[in-house]
Amino acid sequence: MVTFSQLQHLDLASLNAAASDFEAMVRTWDLSTKMQNEVIGPLQQSGWHGPSADTAAGSLTRTRDQIHAAFEEASAIARTLREAHDEFAAAFYGGQDPATFLASYGATAQSGDFSDSPARKAAVKGIQDGLGLTLATATDSHKQPHVSDEWEQRLRKAGGEQIPLDPKANPKSSPYGYQILGNILRHGDYDAHFINPIAEHVTQLTNENPGRWDAVAAMHGSPFQEFQFTGVTDEKGNVHGFNPMSSVLEALGHSPEAATKFFSDPPTTYNPDGTVKSHGGENKYFDMLTDSGERSLLRDMPYPLRPNPGTADAFEVGALGHALEAATTGRAYDDEKGELPPHTKEMGAIMQQSVHKFGDKDAAGLLYGDNALFGELNGSLAHMTGAYMGDVQHAVDGSTVKLPVSGVPTELGKEDVQRLVVTLGRNPDAYASIATAQQAYTTAAINDVIAHRGDHGDLTAAIQNVSGPGGEITGLLTSAMVDEVYNKHTAKDAEYNEAVATKREWAGAIWEMTGGKALEERAPVAGPMVNEVVNQIMDGVADSYHVDSTNQASNEALEAYNKAVTGAQGSVEQAIRDAAAREGMDPKYINDLAPSAAGKIKDGYGSGRDTYGVIQHA
Repeated sequence: MVTFSQLQHLDLASLNAAASDFEAMVRTWDLSTKMQNEVIGPLQQSGWHGPSADTAAGSLTRTRDQIHAAFEEASAIARTLREAHDEFAAAFYGGQDPATFLASYGATAQSGDFSDSPARKAAVKGIQDGLGLTLATATDSHKQPHVSDEWEQRLRKAGGEQIPLDPKANPKSSPYGYQILGNILRHGDYDAHFINPIAEHVTQLTNENPGRWDAVAAMHGSPFQEFQFTGVTDEKGNVHGFNPMSSVLEALGHSPEAATKFFSDPPTTYNPDGTVKSHGGENKYFDMLTDSGERSLLRDMPYPLRPNPGTADAFEVGALGHALEAATTGRAYDDEKGELPPHTKEMGAIMQQSVHKFGDKDAAGLLYGDNALFGELNGSLAHMTGAYMGDVQHAVDGSTVKLPVSGVPTELGKEDVQRLVVTLGRNPDAYASIATAQQAYTTAAINDVIAHRGDHGDLTAAIQNVSGPGGEITGLLTSAMVDEVYNKHTAKDAEYNEAVATKREWAGAIWEMTGGKALEERAPVAGPMVNEVVNQIMDGVADSYHVDSTNQASNEALEAYNKAVTGAQGSVEQAIRDAAAREGMDPKYINDLAPSAAGKIKDGYGSGRDTYGVIQHA
């Protein structure tokens, strides 16, 4: 049986960090090459001869050989550390019965004085983090060794059972294994081979009986406060996440490949004990998890205990957003610096479902307003919209012009996209994500056209084609923002401006995804160019989208509209001038090209603003 001491002192994360550090050092090692190219080579070509020269050359050669030997040693250490970590991240979990482990861990984490002991709470949090990362490594089917399929099946069996944390405890008033496992799953990038069967099993158990998980506290009078380790405490001291749906959705949110498969692959149906019942059929997990009815799979029993309304809980909804974001963007939802990979057909299909569901003519109330059950999806949906900006602009523009997209094109409904952008524009953080993505995308698209101008018959028309749709997005977003700040007074300009200021990394990610990397390869120095472009993108966003309601003008809303359109025009003109100058184009030609694109931005802006009016009165 695992003891508290063993869990408390388990520090495989440190071993993983050491292995990662050595691997990073080996990947960037260039000392031997520098020694040869910058010291020994120039010395040999200098014409220096004689005994002193021979002695120096011999000494330097031996030094080079020692550096090379050190490289080999570092490589061996890196391999050893990684193998040790993986063998230990498998032996720790595979060497014990899953049910016994869950009972031991649960008994360790559960305590009557848990809420009054910050030190114990911190210790349990550290254990959860470490166990999650270790479990992700131990269950990675791409690594050797890893736990067996039979062990994983036993874990699912234990997950669906109520496990007494004390030998004398009544099983009917004990938490389910999946509730005990919950916070462990919130940490780590999991292999689909392991996490998807658990996610499917939990989803199916919840669908069979949505009240299954809260019945432990609500019906059997169990000491709920002792089970706080199964949930997450918010800033007000309320504990959420007693429903393990949020735990598996968070796991998927950190595991993009698994998330995409969960929402797109043919499902596997499991028996209550975690064994396979059948394969195949239509994947309905998206529809099941976004159902807003009384049998919502995202209901939760918060602590302190309050009546469960039976509808989706905000905390569980946020976890769903994280899973959808990972599934559609290919990047963990909280990875701010990772690359956004090209979209696959499967990723795009999940995006289609999301846009259609929350962009439907009757869906605005799900995301916006006092009773918005899915309001916690706003941030994730905005990231998804930004990551698909090429497809979004193509849908809004509605022309036959194919705008550049990342990976497989995704066909989105025009009206769905328009309504969704307007709804998200009412939320300051979502607004900032889309505004920044739009600016970064349009800048990258302009750079791409100018860099490959030989592929276009009419450069002016090509620039207008990639500029106009950005104006439409600006018109839709700005109209929603102006309505919130100036007309409804339900948000403040500072909320929008502060949100925009936090999106620098996001702007860089969109730039990289939409042709930025190819353009960097054309530049003599990539790093400075990236920083320069991102700076310009953020300046453009500030000019186009920052608002100021402190000005007591006679018509503040009109002033905000005018500022937005002139800011968008200035940004696209600047993008053209910078890209053209980099390509050495004639300044006279640029002076004609830039205003033409600015005019197209204004036209698009007007179209977006008109569409907003139609949506408002529909």
